[in-house]
Amino acid sequence: METKFSEQLLKHLEDLSRLKLKDEERLDLKKDIEDILQYMTLLDELELDVDEMVSPIEKSLEPREDVVKAFDKVDKIRDLFPESSEAYIVVPRIYTQEKPEGDE
Repeated sequence: METKFSEQLLKHLEDLSRLKLKDEERLDLKKDIEDILQYMTLLDELELDVDEMVSPIEKSLEPREDVVKAFDKVDKIRDLFPESSEAYIVVPRIYTQEKPEGDE
């Protein structure tokens, strides 16, 4: 079964998308759309008498139990930063309490 795509419909799509296509582009686009529609026609002809598969995994997903684990690599992470103070890392200040000029 061959699916045709009319020039009128192509012109309508061109207007809706606010495109100005050259004749060659228009012919290429028309052929591409007809190929897509032809493929859709092939898909429509398939007989699919199987149950819809939501997931390939048949086991239901059960929430896992929350387990608290101690993180013992804090020192290694702190050592990656150029500056630290006791148990904290030091980063440049991005907020100051200075008022902008003109605000009093």
